Amino acid sequence: MRRVFPLLFLLIAVFVNCIASSYLNNSDLWEKAERNIHEQKYDSAIVAYETLVSELDSIYKEINSTQVEDLRRTYSIDELELANSKEKNYLLQSTVRILSILMIVLFVCFIYLKYQKRKLIQSRIKLQNAKKMAEESVQNKSLFLSNMSHEIRTPLNALSGFSELLTSGGIDEMTRNQCNEIIQQNSKLLLDLLNDVVDVACTDIAQMSFEIKECNIIVLCQNVVNTLEGIKQTEANILFASPYPAFTIETDTVRLQQVFINLLVNATKFTKKGSIVLALDVEKEGVALFSITDTGSGIPKEQRERVFKRFEKANERVQGTGIGLSLCRDIIEHLGGKIWVDPDYEQGTRVFFTHPLKQNKLQ
Repeated sequence: MRRVFPLLFLLIAVFVNCIASSYLNNSDLWEKAERNIHEQKYDSAIVAYETLVSELDSIYKEINSTQVEDLRRTYSIDELELANSKEKNYLLQSTVRILSILMIVLFVCFIYLKYQKRKLIQSRIKLQNAKKMAEESVQNKSLFLSNMSHEIRTPLNALSGFSELLTSGGIDEMTRNQCNEIIQQNSKLLLDLLNDVVDVACTDIAQMSFEIKECNIIVLCQNVVNTLEGIKQTEANILFASPYPAFTIETDTVRLQQVFINLLVNATKFTKKGSIVLALDVEKEGVALFSITDTGSGIPKEQRERVFKRFEKANERVQGTGIGLSLCRDIIEHLGGKIWVDPDYEQGTRVFFTHPLKQNKLQ
């Protein structure tokens, strides 16, 4: 039993030494306990070690509580940082979502405003065009009434005066024939004016009817020239020129003949002497090129772009309603061609217009 105690004390001493050496290296109690073991005073050593263990226990508890508190504090800090990090992430995600939604809303608003602006611009353009058309319509109406009142008055006065002269007595047969001829001419003039008005009204209210079929244009042109040559009121010769003995195109014969007559009659008004030539050639493959060339007074350069507008007249003193050339333009464009005044011709007036040889769609 006495051998067990020294061994137990030795083990306790080693254990205590291992635990307390880092805390109590300079402690008198530790030295006293070691000295008692060397002197084999085990009772005193036990007391010393019990006291030392008690102090170590208090130190351990203090250290343990301090470390636990440090750990708890560290853990609390980590939890707080984690919570803050989560809150920051949530705020960041919310901000990103809100900004994305705002950007989408702003983009949609931008597109909508741009669309509305485009519609507003288009509406404004339409309104301006409608206003311009209304102003032109009022102006054209005034020009039409002015022209018609002037143009109709002349043949009506002639018809009234010479009809009254015919009914009076005491005139010879030659005078009677002259009066009859003048009445016939003015009747025809009045009828032509009314026909032009009816044609223009047709193009305004409903599209003119077109009957497309094959036509020998050489024969048509020659017949028109021969007819006008017989009833012309000018010393100028009306001629037809073409290198082709026969030439066929798809067209409305009546409407194209109307174009030829209007253009040639218009040329006779400004050409007292010289010649008026209707010519046919092929401008390019599939397109016929017509020209009416006269040696008359010509059209001023500033009026060449306006002569094909309705109620426009190159010379207000010349008889006419100002709708013949406009009607020619409408017919030619409907048939797929174009009409213009040659800007380089200076010996009078030369009018060109094109006509396709084949119509894309029979009307």
